[in-house]
Amino acid sequence: MNIKFNLSFVATLVFLVSCNVNSQYNIKNGVLEFDGEYLKQYQDVTPIVVKVIEAYKELNVKKVVFPKGKYHFYPTYAPEFYCEITNNDNGLKRTPFPLMNLNGFEIDGGGSEFIFHSKIVPFILENSSNIKIANLSVNWDVPFVLEGKVIANNEKDKTFDIKVGTPYVVKYGRLYLSLEREDTPYHNKYGPKFNISERYDVEVGQNIVWDPTTKSPYYNTLLYQMQEKGIEAVELEKGVIRLKGESRQVPPVGSIFVSKGEYLANRMCPAFRVFKSKELLFENINVHHAGAMGFIAERSENITLDGFNVVLKEGQGRMVTTSADATHFCNNKGRIIIRNSIFENMLDDATNIHGTYVRVNQIIDDYSVAVETYHPHQNGYLFGETGDEVRIVNNKTLELTVENLFLTNVKRINEKISILTFDKPVKNKVELYYGIENVTWSPTAVLENNIVRNNRARSFLLASSKGIVVRGNHFSSQMASLRITADMDLWNESGPSNNLVIEDNVFEDCGYGGYNRQSTILIDPIYSDKKGAESKFNKNIIIRNNLFKTFDTPILTAISIDGLVFHDNVVEQTDTYVPILENLPSLYIENCSDVSVKGNSFKYLNGSKPVLKYDSKTTDIKIGKRNTYNVVYP
Repeated sequence: MNIKFNLSFVATLVFLVSCNVNSQYNIKNGVLEFDGEYLKQYQDVTPIVVKVIEAYKELNVKKVVFPKGKYHFYPTYAPEFYCEITNNDNGLKRTPFPLMNLNGFEIDGGGSEFIFHSKIVPFILENSSNIKIANLSVNWDVPFVLEGKVIANNEKDKTFDIKVGTPYVVKYGRLYLSLEREDTPYHNKYGPKFNISERYDVEVGQNIVWDPTTKSPYYNTLLYQMQEKGIEAVELEKGVIRLKGESRQVPPVGSIFVSKGEYLANRMCPAFRVFKSKELLFENINVHHAGAMGFIAERSENITLDGFNVVLKEGQGRMVTTSADATHFCNNKGRIIIRNSIFENMLDDATNIHGTYVRVNQIIDDYSVAVETYHPHQNGYLFGETGDEVRIVNNKTLELTVENLFLTNVKRINEKISILTFDKPVKNKVELYYGIENVTWSPTAVLENNIVRNNRARSFLLASSKGIVVRGNHFSSQMASLRITADMDLWNESGPSNNLVIEDNVFEDCGYGGYNRQSTILIDPIYSDKKGAESKFNKNIIIRNNLFKTFDTPILTAISIDGLVFHDNVVEQTDTYVPILENLPSLYIENCSDVSVKGNSFKYLNGSKPVLKYDSKTTDIKIGKRNTYNVVYP
């Protein structure tokens, strides 16, 4: 897919170089307002916007206002920066909004549509403070996701035919989604030769099947999921492709086959990248699409998202918004507030708040260890700096091994390895592959009055020892709605959850994807050594006054909690889907202490009692009106 190369690009640059920047805008009392008629002249407004941001100090501008309109941004003349973005793809990133080293700056889109083209990150915000971005939408002209309607299938041959509505090519017996690139003499002559190696053609890989009637993942989606590499493809005619892969069943006729491309190569372009910044407000923003996360913040503090929506654009006909999480927060501190927002149709979670363990790679001396990142998407991750408080955990049990320590020095060796020096000796207290967690960079959070719907994966993933409130939200996600976990297995997401309050929410038909270990609320620290389940990883979790309207049985799985309250919740079974996990207990409690379950009501369609099951390691459990439940215990 080509970007039309227009002489207005060159004209814009010549104009900016030759003219006084003030002639293009109205500046009054520190507010710069673009001339809407002027902007309409240009196919690409990137050079104009970049010029303003680079000159904001000289212009004494604190706020930039766009007249309401539709503006296109291309990467051709965008500055680029090497960005190591946790849980996304690292690399050189071009941006039309390089918000670097700013203090007290605001962008008001005036209700405008910002349309982006090709591989570009709309907003890169680094080392800045007191920033507000508001009143705009983000979208891409050509998406980072392939969508195709299933028009025929053959269960015997394990093939199905799709009519593709997004750019694609078929090469070497494989289907590739095609990204937009520039229409220049060089690219026209040589571009097709390099499209695969330059990742403008991305092989269909991670995939899911969507239901066009509900605009959500298909019920029991797991049945149709194919392998992530090596899906065979034949072009039957222009726009019609026959696919063959490994799945339990072929996708139903009428469903929408969706793929975001190869694993580790499909998170190129988040909409908002935030790093080492603080006091931030994002308000009245609609992200209609992004080729990664809608919003990713790391090593930042005091962030508010108010009316930050990740939603389909009405009438565009797409099934998918972002190819990864709607929002994601890693290694932040202060307070995170997400309120009055809608998150829909993502290919991953609505939000994920966590830290990240690094692993001990070598014990150097009494005070120093070499550590490594583990997952490839964490290469270059900034774990800590001098003065940060950290703790060391056993990688198999997640148990603390020593008292908290402070970093006296951090030396980066490369994108995977750093050397940490502590204020106290750790020799004989740490072993290879133990995890280290940054305690300083852990936030509090308030997540209220949000809607999560029609997405793959979960609603919220939460891990913070500083306290989180989840209140007044409406959830309907394909997997567990809330997942509280930590692991040193794959993603190495760190942090026990302490003082977590989940109240006054509505959970509606969550967990319809067909995955085995699911419940509406899933609290499950992951131990590679089952002895770890003898400790209490999380503390003080309160779940009260919620409404669960669900087709399936499992409501709560709670593992390794000291202080669990499940009070005054209402459970009503629906007939939306056939139950998938009806043989699992409604409430499952393992290795918990100080547990209180009371005041809850359950209404199942067959009139049965809910099953409350707990294990022999669970102590001090109080059950109000015990005859409400079928209690199963050792």
